[in-house]
Amino acid sequence: MTSRKTSTVAAGAIIFSVGMLMSRLLGLVRDNLLLQTFGNTDVTGAYKLAFMIPDLFYYLLAGGAMSAAFIPVFTSYLSKGEDEEAHRVGSTIATLLLIAMSICVVICMIFAPQLLHLIPSSHQFTPEAFNLTVSLTRVMCVMLIFTAQSGHLTGILNSYKHFLAPVVVWNVYVLCTLLGITVFTKMSIFGGSPQHPSIYGVAYSVVLAAFMLAAIQFPVAIKYGFRFSFAIDLAHEGVRRVFKLFAPVMFSLALSQVNILMIPLVMGAVFGLAAVTDISNANKIVMVPFSLFAAAIGTAVFPTLAQQVAIGQTREFRETLNKSVKIILMLSIPSAVGMTVLAKPISCLLYGGGRFGMPGVHATAYVLGLFAWAVLGLGVAQVVNRAFYSLHNTRTPTIVSVAMVAGNFAFSWYLAKYSGFQYGSVAIATTITSTISTLVLIELLRRRLGGINGRALVLMTGKVLLASALMGIVLYYTASLLAPSILGERLLPTFNWVPPYLPFSVANLPETLLIVPRLALILQVGLSMTLGIAAYLGMLKLLKVEELSIITDRLLRKVRKTRPPATV
Repeated sequence: MTSRKTSTVAAGAIIFSVGMLMSRLLGLVRDNLLLQTFGNTDVTGAYKLAFMIPDLFYYLLAGGAMSAAFIPVFTSYLSKGEDEEAHRVGSTIATLLLIAMSICVVICMIFAPQLLHLIPSSHQFTPEAFNLTVSLTRVMCVMLIFTAQSGHLTGILNSYKHFLAPVVVWNVYVLCTLLGITVFTKMSIFGGSPQHPSIYGVAYSVVLAAFMLAAIQFPVAIKYGFRFSFAIDLAHEGVRRVFKLFAPVMFSLALSQVNILMIPLVMGAVFGLAAVTDISNANKIVMVPFSLFAAAIGTAVFPTLAQQVAIGQTREFRETLNKSVKIILMLSIPSAVGMTVLAKPISCLLYGGGRFGMPGVHATAYVLGLFAWAVLGLGVAQVVNRAFYSLHNTRTPTIVSVAMVAGNFAFSWYLAKYSGFQYGSVAIATTITSTISTLVLIELLRRRLGGINGRALVLMTGKVLLASALMGIVLYYTASLLAPSILGERLLPTFNWVPPYLPFSVANLPETLLIVPRLALILQVGLSMTLGIAAYLGMLKLLKVEELSIITDRLLRKVRKTRPPATV
């Protein structure tokens, strides 16, 4: 039974990882095109900042919070064969989300200026930049109606242990926004032309993309057996259980998103909208391994953890938790090393070119080098938080999240004001506070479960750190040997502790467009990572890290299943 569930979790994680890899790669292409079209300017910064308020409403009332509260309840009904009760709960939550998100859209439409004035540095914006941010917020807030339903449908499909459709739709989402950048921005209906693209074309494409998220997942949920009806049954025991779990989870996960996304943007705005763009760029690079590994494993393991609690499999629950945390660390630690060593080449490869010049590349790399190690604390928390939610304990993660966000904001503000790190301060603070909060959660969970085999966890972490150190050395020397030159500067794998200069306005941008030798950069980054990963895996094999086989065995079984039969 345990091996079958481990296999299910691994299969779900692989599906999620592959889908998210494609989504993230397409997303990086999208961001590169956006920067080449609009540059590191107030226009780009306003667009990125306009996401903040709709995102906050989404994570408060839907998104991960609702899924975290909904999946344990929905799964418990499915596990007992009470499908009709499960459908009643799912339909009620979907109807309530539709009403709540519609109200949020109206609030955003009417009070967008007042909400943006809550940003501490909003008074430093030019009137044009502030008005543009307000206008873009009003356009993109409509996506809330569709993203909320999409998040709920994802929770339903994950409860059925179906992970393919949710990752497919995120690729469709990115493709729609790519359409917005390449086509909509040049259409007169959105205020643009081929010579003068309009950022509104991108904003409207976001709304279209959000609609596609829900439109694609809904028929898949119906196919898996979900029966939707417009219903509001607040007296239903399952609905009441969801809301009992929802309030603490809402604060916990919303605060987690505030810690990852909102605080960096708010603090970055203190140094100008150009800093917002560079922090956002670095954040998205960090989110690639986070999504591929931590979010994938957390999403895939959640239904299994909830089911194990529902049927009283405590020992299996501890084993699943321990293996999941080990695999996240085994994948996240080398990712952090790679992002730190190759920060500059990666930033130039992904974002450099066109109107996004070398100052923006240096600034993004600077933040990335400080942000990279946050992936450890944020990643492990994906599983640890869900372990608490599966145990129907939502209070503990909430309290820890409140302390984490408060500490992050205070520490970020202090470093920004009194240290020389400037816009890199929020990356340092996020890394430190997320790591501490995750360690606290692990200790509290260990006490709750009577142990999680922490000694084996620490031993494996030491082996992974040793193998990652070897990987870092290989990365450094290979990338140094292959470093190309741009404008007379070699893109060496070195980290600058002094914050680079930021161009704060279009007037400060060079008139000539930056030409980036992408083939040389692909060779530098690709070959360095290939050799580094080979050294890392070889060292893990030498150190006999058994968790490596969980991934390799699963992949080998997939290959054997898809390999055509031999012919005689």
